Amino acid sequence: MNYALPNKNIFLQQAQEYLEKSRIYPEMEIEFVEKAESLVQQAKQVEMKDDVKKLKSKFSEFVIGKKPKRTFKDVGGLEQVKESVRLKIIEPLKKPEIFQYFGKKMGGGMLMYGPPGCGKSLIAEAIAGECEATFFNVKASDVKSKYVGESEQNMARLFKEAREFQPSILFFDEFESLGGDRSLAQHHDRSLVAQLLSESDGVGSKDQQLLLLAATNEPWSVDLALRREGRFGTSIFIPPPDAKAREQILMILLKEKPVSQEVNVKILALLTDGYSGADLNELCNTAIEEAIKDCLKKNKLRQIQLDDFKKVLKTKVPSCKVWLEKAVKWVKSSGQEDYFRELIDYVERPLISTSE
Repeated sequence: MNYALPNKNIFLQQAQEYLEKSRIYPEMEIEFVEKAESLVQQAKQVEMKDDVKKLKSKFSEFVIGKKPKRTFKDVGGLEQVKESVRLKIIEPLKKPEIFQYFGKKMGGGMLMYGPPGCGKSLIAEAIAGECEATFFNVKASDVKSKYVGESEQNMARLFKEAREFQPSILFFDEFESLGGDRSLAQHHDRSLVAQLLSESDGVGSKDQQLLLLAATNEPWSVDLALRREGRFGTSIFIPPPDAKAREQILMILLKEKPVSQEVNVKILALLTDGYSGADLNELCNTAIEEAIKDCLKKNKLRQIQLDDFKKVLKTKVPSCKVWLEKAVKWVKSSGQEDYFRELIDYVERPLISTSE
Protein backbone atom coordinates (compact mmCIF):
# COMPACT_ATOMS: atom_id res chain seq x y z
CA MET A 1 0.00 0.00 0.00
CA ASN A 2 1.36 3.45 -0.98
CA TYR A 3 1.26 6.29 1.50
CA ALA A 4 1.54 9.96 0.52
CA LEU A 5 4.40 11.84 2.10
CA PRO A 6 3.30 14.35 4.75
CA ASN A 7 3.04 17.97 3.74
CA LYS A 8 2.64 21.13 5.77
CA ASN A 9 -1.13 21.33 5.15
CA ILE A 10 -1.71 17.98 6.86
CA PHE A 11 0.23 19.11 9.94
CA LEU A 12 -1.62 22.43 10.03
CA GLN A 13 -4.99 20.70 9.69
CA GLN A 14 -4.18 18.37 12.60
CA ALA A 15 -3.00 21.35 14.66
CA GLN A 16 -6.32 23.08 14.03
CA GLU A 17 -8.21 20.00 15.19
CA TYR A 18 -6.26 19.96 18.48
CA LEU A 19 -7.02 23.65 19.04
CA GLU A 20 -10.73 22.97 18.55
CA LYS A 21 -10.53 20.07 21.04
CA SER A 22 -8.84 22.35 23.57
CA ARG A 23 -11.90 24.57 23.51
CA ILE A 24 -14.31 21.63 23.85
CA TYR A 25 -12.32 19.96 26.65
CA PRO A 26 -10.94 22.77 28.86
CA GLU A 27 -9.48 20.26 31.33
CA MET A 28 -7.06 19.06 28.57
CA GLU A 29 -6.36 22.49 27.08
CA ILE A 30 -2.63 22.57 27.91
CA GLU A 31 -1.98 19.11 26.43
CA PHE A 32 -3.91 19.84 23.20
CA VAL A 33 -2.27 23.25 22.70
CA GLU A 34 1.22 21.73 23.12
CA LYS A 35 0.39 19.10 20.47
CA ALA A 36 -0.90 21.83 18.16
CA GLU A 37 2.31 23.84 18.58
CA SER A 38 4.41 20.75 17.86
CA LEU A 39 2.48 20.13 14.62
CA VAL A 40 2.96 23.76 13.55
CA GLN A 41 6.71 23.40 14.02
CA GLN A 42 6.69 20.23 11.89
CA ALA A 43 4.79 22.13 9.19
CA LYS A 44 7.47 24.85 9.21
CA GLN A 45 10.23 22.24 8.83
CA VAL A 46 8.47 20.68 5.84
CA GLU A 47 8.07 24.15 4.26
CA MET A 48 11.76 24.89 4.80
CA LYS A 49 12.81 21.63 3.10
CA ASP A 50 10.51 22.36 0.16
CA ASP A 51 12.01 25.86 -0.22
CA VAL A 52 15.54 24.46 -0.20
CA LYS A 53 14.60 21.91 -2.89
CA LYS A 54 13.13 24.66 -5.05
CA LEU A 55 16.22 26.81 -4.53
CA LYS A 56 18.58 23.99 -5.52
CA SER A 57 16.44 23.18 -8.56
CA LYS A 58 16.51 26.83 -9.64
CA PHE A 59 20.24 27.10 -8.97
CA SER A 60 20.99 24.05 -11.14
CA GLU A 61 19.50 25.84 -14.15
CA PHE A 62 22.48 28.17 -14.55
CA VAL A 63 25.41 26.30 -12.97
CA ILE A 64 25.47 24.03 -16.01
CA GLY A 65 26.30 27.00 -18.23
CA LYS A 66 25.89 27.18 -21.99
CA LYS A 67 27.79 27.94 -25.17
CA PRO A 68 26.10 31.00 -26.71
CA LYS A 69 25.70 31.19 -30.49
CA ARG A 70 25.45 34.98 -30.54
CA THR A 71 28.54 36.98 -31.56
CA PHE A 72 29.27 40.64 -32.26
CA LYS A 73 27.60 40.23 -35.66
CA ASP A 74 24.31 40.10 -33.76
CA VAL A 75 24.99 43.43 -32.01
CA GLY A 76 24.21 46.47 -34.16
CA GLY A 77 26.58 49.42 -33.99
CA LEU A 78 28.63 50.17 -30.85
CA GLU A 79 31.88 49.60 -32.76
CA GLN A 80 34.03 51.41 -30.19
CA VAL A 81 32.60 49.25 -27.42
CA LYS A 82 33.30 46.08 -29.42
CA GLU A 83 36.87 47.16 -30.13
CA SER A 84 37.51 47.91 -26.45
CA VAL A 85 35.98 44.63 -25.31
CA ARG A 86 37.93 42.67 -27.91
CA LEU A 87 41.27 43.98 -26.61
CA LYS A 88 40.43 43.79 -22.91
CA ILE A 89 38.52 40.51 -22.81
CA ILE A 90 38.29 38.40 -25.95
CA GLU A 91 41.89 38.32 -27.19
CA PRO A 92 43.40 37.62 -23.72
CA LEU A 93 41.16 34.56 -23.44
CA LYS A 94 41.76 33.37 -27.02
CA LYS A 95 45.51 34.11 -27.19
CA PRO A 96 46.77 34.04 -23.59
CA GLU A 97 50.41 33.41 -24.59
CA ILE A 98 50.72 36.87 -26.19
CA PHE A 99 49.38 38.63 -23.12
CA GLN A 100 51.54 36.52 -20.81
CA TYR A 101 54.59 37.58 -22.83
CA PHE A 102 53.81 41.23 -22.10
CA GLY A 103 52.89 40.55 -18.48
CA LYS A 104 49.21 41.32 -19.01
CA LYS A 105 46.71 39.33 -16.99
CA MET A 106 44.08 37.06 -18.52
CA GLY A 107 40.54 37.12 -17.33
CA GLY A 108 39.60 39.27 -14.38
CA GLY A 109 36.50 41.37 -13.96
CA MET A 110 34.68 44.05 -15.90
CA LEU A 111 31.69 46.18 -14.95
CA MET A 112 29.37 47.24 -17.78
CA TYR A 113 27.15 50.17 -16.95
CA GLY A 114 24.75 52.42 -18.79
CA PRO A 115 21.09 53.39 -19.25
CA PRO A 116 18.40 50.68 -19.17
CA GLY A 117 17.53 48.92 -22.40
CA CYS A 118 20.81 49.51 -24.23
CA GLY A 119 21.87 45.88 -24.71
CA LYS A 120 24.27 45.11 -21.85
CA SER A 121 22.99 41.53 -21.50
CA LEU A 122 23.16 40.97 -25.26
CA ILE A 123 26.75 42.19 -25.38
CA ALA A 124 27.73 39.91 -22.48
CA GLU A 125 26.34 36.88 -24.30
CA ALA A 126 28.02 37.95 -27.55
CA ILE A 127 31.36 38.23 -25.71
CA ALA A 128 31.00 34.61 -24.56
CA GLY A 129 30.15 33.61 -28.13
CA GLU A 130 33.22 35.37 -29.50
CA CYS A 131 35.42 33.67 -26.87
CA GLU A 132 33.74 30.28 -27.32
CA ALA A 133 33.48 30.27 -23.54
CA THR A 134 30.94 28.68 -21.22
CA PHE A 135 28.41 31.34 -20.23
CA PHE A 136 26.83 31.51 -16.78
CA ASN A 137 24.00 34.06 -16.67
CA VAL A 138 23.41 34.86 -13.00
CA LYS A 139 20.61 36.92 -11.46
CA ALA A 140 20.30 37.91 -7.82
CA SER A 141 17.22 35.70 -7.41
CA ASP A 142 19.30 32.67 -8.43
CA VAL A 143 21.79 33.14 -5.61
CA LYS A 144 20.02 34.87 -2.75
CA SER A 145 18.30 32.83 -0.07
CA LYS A 146 16.36 33.75 3.06
CA TYR A 147 18.25 31.11 5.04
CA VAL A 148 21.42 32.05 6.92
CA GLY A 149 24.57 31.06 5.02
CA GLU A 150 22.72 29.65 1.99
CA SER A 151 23.47 32.64 -0.27
CA GLU A 152 27.20 32.45 0.45
CA GLN A 153 27.19 28.70 -0.28
CA ASN A 154 25.43 29.31 -3.58
CA MET A 155 28.02 31.91 -4.57
CA ALA A 156 30.90 29.56 -3.71
CA ARG A 157 29.28 26.74 -5.67
CA LEU A 158 28.78 29.01 -8.67
CA PHE A 159 32.48 29.91 -8.84
CA LYS A 160 33.43 26.26 -8.40
CA GLU A 161 31.27 25.27 -11.38
CA ALA A 162 32.69 28.10 -13.52
CA ARG A 163 36.27 27.03 -12.79
CA GLU A 164 35.47 23.47 -13.87
CA PHE A 165 34.31 24.64 -17.32
CA GLN A 166 37.10 27.06 -18.26
CA PRO A 167 37.33 29.16 -20.31
CA SER A 168 34.16 30.51 -18.78
CA ILE A 169 32.36 33.77 -18.20
CA LEU A 170 30.29 34.58 -15.13
CA PHE A 171 27.78 37.30 -15.97
CA PHE A 172 26.03 39.03 -13.07
CA ASP A 173 22.97 40.91 -14.30
CA GLU A 174 21.51 43.76 -12.21
CA PHE A 175 24.76 43.68 -10.25
CA GLU A 176 23.65 46.27 -7.71
CA SER A 177 21.26 43.64 -6.28
CA LEU A 178 24.17 41.27 -5.53
CA GLY A 179 27.09 43.60 -4.96
CA GLY A 180 25.40 46.60 -3.39
CA ASP A 181 27.11 49.08 -1.07
CA ARG A 182 27.67 47.21 2.21
CA SER A 183 27.31 50.37 4.29
CA LEU A 184 23.66 50.51 3.21
CA ALA A 185 22.94 46.76 3.23
CA GLN A 186 21.48 44.40 5.80
CA HIS A 187 23.74 41.89 7.55
CA HIS A 188 23.03 38.88 5.26
CA ASP A 189 23.60 41.02 2.15
CA ARG A 190 26.92 42.24 3.56
CA SER A 191 27.96 38.59 4.05
CA LEU A 192 27.10 37.81 0.44
CA VAL A 193 29.20 40.73 -0.83
CA ALA A 194 32.08 39.54 1.37
CA GLN A 195 31.81 36.06 -0.19
CA LEU A 196 31.79 37.59 -3.69
CA LEU A 197 34.89 39.63 -2.83
CA SER A 198 36.65 36.50 -1.59
CA GLU A 199 35.74 34.45 -4.67
CA SER A 200 36.73 37.20 -7.13
CA ASP A 201 40.20 37.68 -5.63
CA GLY A 202 42.83 36.11 -7.86
CA VAL A 203 40.48 35.49 -10.78
CA GLY A 204 42.85 37.34 -13.11
CA SER A 205 45.81 35.02 -12.37
CA LYS A 206 47.55 33.16 -15.19
CA ASP A 207 46.26 29.82 -13.94
CA GLN A 208 42.63 30.71 -14.58
CA GLN A 209 40.67 31.45 -17.74
CA LEU A 210 37.70 32.83 -15.87
CA LEU A 211 36.17 36.18 -16.67
CA LEU A 212 33.73 38.10 -14.49
CA LEU A 213 31.24 40.37 -16.21
CA ALA A 214 28.68 42.48 -14.41
CA ALA A 215 25.96 44.80 -15.72
CA THR A 216 24.20 47.55 -13.85
CA ASN A 217 22.02 50.59 -14.43
CA GLU A 218 23.16 51.93 -11.04
CA PRO A 219 26.98 51.88 -10.86
CA TRP A 220 26.81 54.27 -7.90
CA SER A 221 25.09 51.51 -5.88
CA VAL A 222 27.88 48.93 -6.36
CA ASP A 223 30.21 48.44 -3.38
CA LEU A 224 33.48 50.34 -3.86
CA ALA A 225 35.57 47.29 -2.91
CA LEU A 226 34.11 45.36 -5.86
CA ARG A 227 35.18 48.13 -8.25
CA ARG A 228 38.84 47.89 -7.30
CA GLU A 229 41.59 46.47 -9.48
CA GLY A 230 41.70 42.65 -9.41
CA ARG A 231 37.92 42.36 -9.05
CA PHE A 232 35.70 44.47 -11.28
CA GLY A 233 38.40 47.08 -11.70
CA THR A 234 37.76 47.68 -15.39
CA SER A 235 34.60 49.51 -16.34
CA ILE A 236 33.03 49.94 -19.76
CA PHE A 237 30.22 52.33 -20.59
CA ILE A 238 27.42 50.93 -22.77
CA PRO A 239 25.87 54.07 -24.25
CA PRO A 240 22.54 54.50 -25.97
CA PRO A 241 22.62 53.10 -29.54
CA ASP A 242 24.86 55.12 -31.86
CA ALA A 243 23.63 56.50 -35.20
CA LYS A 244 24.45 53.30 -37.09
CA ALA A 245 22.66 51.13 -34.53
CA ARG A 246 19.65 53.46 -34.45
CA GLU A 247 19.43 53.29 -38.23
CA GLN A 248 19.43 49.49 -38.12
CA ILE A 249 16.80 49.42 -35.36
CA LEU A 250 14.55 51.86 -37.24
CA MET A 251 14.82 49.83 -40.43
CA ILE A 252 13.69 46.72 -38.54
CA LEU A 253 10.83 48.56 -36.81
CA LEU A 254 9.55 50.10 -40.06
CA LYS A 255 10.01 47.02 -42.21
CA GLU A 256 6.89 46.22 -44.28
CA LYS A 257 5.16 49.36 -42.96
CA PRO A 258 3.60 51.85 -45.44
CA VAL A 259 6.35 54.47 -45.07
CA SER A 260 6.62 57.40 -47.45
CA GLN A 261 9.81 57.77 -49.50
CA GLU A 262 10.35 61.18 -47.90
CA VAL A 263 11.15 59.41 -44.59
CA ASN A 264 14.94 59.14 -44.62
CA VAL A 265 15.96 56.61 -41.98
CA LYS A 266 19.51 58.00 -41.80
CA ILE A 267 18.20 61.49 -41.01
CA LEU A 268 15.74 60.03 -38.51
CA ALA A 269 18.63 58.22 -36.82
CA LEU A 270 20.50 61.52 -36.42
CA LEU A 271 17.42 63.19 -34.95
CA THR A 272 17.12 60.52 -32.26
CA ASP A 273 20.49 60.87 -30.56
CA GLY A 274 20.28 59.54 -27.00
CA TYR A 275 17.30 57.29 -27.71
CA SER A 276 17.30 53.72 -26.41
CA GLY A 277 15.88 50.82 -28.41
CA ALA A 278 12.66 51.07 -26.39
CA ASP A 279 12.45 54.80 -27.17
CA LEU A 280 12.77 54.11 -30.90
CA ASN A 281 10.05 51.48 -30.72
CA GLU A 282 7.73 53.96 -28.99
CA LEU A 283 8.59 56.65 -31.56
CA CYS A 284 7.62 54.42 -34.48
CA ASN A 285 4.43 53.16 -32.84
CA THR A 286 3.30 56.69 -31.98
CA ALA A 287 4.08 57.98 -35.49
CA ILE A 288 2.01 55.13 -36.94
CA GLU A 289 -0.85 56.05 -34.60
CA GLU A 290 -0.68 59.66 -35.84
CA ALA A 291 -1.08 58.42 -39.41
CA ILE A 292 -3.97 56.15 -38.43
CA LYS A 293 -5.81 58.99 -36.65
CA ASP A 294 -5.47 61.16 -39.75
CA CYS A 295 -6.78 58.35 -41.96
CA LEU A 296 -9.79 57.88 -39.70
CA LYS A 297 -10.48 61.62 -39.65
CA LYS A 298 -10.31 62.02 -43.44
CA ASN A 299 -11.60 58.53 -44.22
CA LYS A 300 -8.71 58.12 -46.63
CA LEU A 301 -5.58 55.93 -46.54
CA ARG A 302 -2.12 57.51 -46.64
CA GLN A 303 1.46 56.52 -45.88
CA ILE A 304 3.42 57.32 -42.73
CA GLN A 305 5.06 60.69 -43.36
CA LEU A 306 8.04 62.55 -41.98
CA ASP A 307 5.69 65.06 -40.29
CA ASP A 308 4.26 62.19 -38.20
CA PHE A 309 7.72 61.53 -36.77
CA LYS A 310 8.51 65.22 -36.30
CA LYS A 311 5.29 65.71 -34.35
CA VAL A 312 6.27 62.94 -31.92
CA LEU A 313 9.88 64.14 -31.63
CA LYS A 314 8.71 67.58 -30.47
CA THR A 315 7.05 66.12 -27.37
CA LYS A 316 9.23 63.10 -26.53
CA VAL A 317 12.23 63.28 -24.19
CA PRO A 318 14.70 60.37 -24.57
CA SER A 319 14.57 58.13 -21.49
CA CYS A 320 18.38 57.97 -21.44
CA LYS A 321 18.65 61.73 -20.86
CA VAL A 322 17.43 61.50 -17.25
CA TRP A 323 19.78 58.60 -16.53
CA LEU A 324 22.78 60.39 -18.03
CA GLU A 325 22.14 63.55 -16.02
CA LYS A 326 21.83 61.58 -12.78
CA ALA A 327 24.92 59.47 -13.51
CA VAL A 328 27.18 62.42 -14.37
CA LYS A 329 26.02 64.35 -11.31
CA TRP A 330 26.88 61.39 -9.07
CA VAL A 331 30.27 60.71 -10.70
CA LYS A 332 31.41 64.32 -10.34
CA SER A 333 30.12 64.72 -6.79
CA SER A 334 31.92 61.51 -5.70
CA GLY A 335 35.15 62.42 -7.48
CA GLN A 336 35.26 59.22 -9.55
CA GLU A 337 35.69 60.74 -13.00
CA ASP A 338 38.73 58.54 -13.76
CA TYR A 339 36.84 55.27 -13.20
CA PHE A 340 33.84 56.44 -15.24
CA ARG A 341 35.82 58.40 -17.85
CA GLU A 342 33.91 56.90 -20.80
CA LEU A 343 30.63 58.21 -19.40
CA ILE A 344 32.04 61.73 -18.96
CA ASP A 345 33.55 61.71 -22.47
CA TYR A 346 30.25 60.53 -23.97
CA VAL A 347 28.20 63.28 -22.32
CA GLU A 348 30.74 65.99 -23.15
CA ARG A 349 31.30 64.88 -26.77
CA PRO A 350 30.57 67.43 -29.52
CA LEU A 351 27.09 66.89 -30.97
CA ILE A 352 26.63 66.30 -34.69
CA SER A 353 24.57 69.01 -36.31
CA THR A 354 21.29 67.75 -37.73
CA SER A 355 20.21 71.00 -39.39
CA GLU A 356 19.16 70.68 -43.00
